[in-house]
Amino acid sequence: MKALFAMDLMGGKTVRLRKGDFQAVTVYSEDPPSLIEEMVHRGARDFHIIDLDGARTGEPVHGEIIKRIRSTVKGYMEVGGGIRTDDTIKYYSDLGIDGIIVGTRALEDEEYFEGLSRFPNIVLGLDLLGGKPMSRGWKSAVDRDPATILKAAERIGIMAVLCTSIERDGMLTGPDLTGLTAISGMTRLPVIASGGVSKIDDVRRLAEMDVWAAIIGKAFYEGFIGIEEAMGYAD
Repeated sequence: MKALFAMDLMGGKTVRLRKGDFQAVTVYSEDPPSLIEEMVHRGARDFHIIDLDGARTGEPVHGEIIKRIRSTVKGYMEVGGGIRTDDTIKYYSDLGIDGIIVGTRALEDEEYFEGLSRFPNIVLGLDLLGGKPMSRGWKSAVDRDPATILKAAERIGIMAVLCTSIERDGMLTGPDLTGLTAISGMTRLPVIASGGVSKIDDVRRLAEMDVWAAIIGKAFYEGFIGIEEAMGYAD
């Protein structure tokens, strides 16, 4: 399992939101690239980077910061937020981004979704609220069930699925193990677990579930999980 350390970017800063609420923001760093350098020095290897401003505007905002981060990160790095065109996918691919997270447009535009088969590094963002897929920064419900979406994702060759529990995101209440088990049972795709990780025991339990990766965000920034102990469960 990969331990993906999360970094959300907003206004050029490292932040965390509660349940995706842009009004419930905590700032953790004024200099995201420097924080990444520090984390890598302490042993972090793989990263999950989200351009929150991009998610709101529908196009990338923090491309230059992400480029600087990629120059530091030597392990797996995935990026999401505002990725809704082929040009943006190509831009991030050219930066050497390993996983490109596509959510809103892929879930709302079937023709665009089918066209993603041209790219080998697409991570499908499946954000769930009460088990139902959401889009547009978690504001709009998607009129398709997860099983149907996952079946189509397998068919077109999506690389992995990022499963986020909206209710638990940034809440430190533990991952939705029941929901993750259900999603894993619906697909052969690698599953990335996101939302709720609060302590090292959560990381252990996700590793035992054999998810492909676990995202560690607020629990790291608040000091509840250290990099070294998290990497103890990483491969």
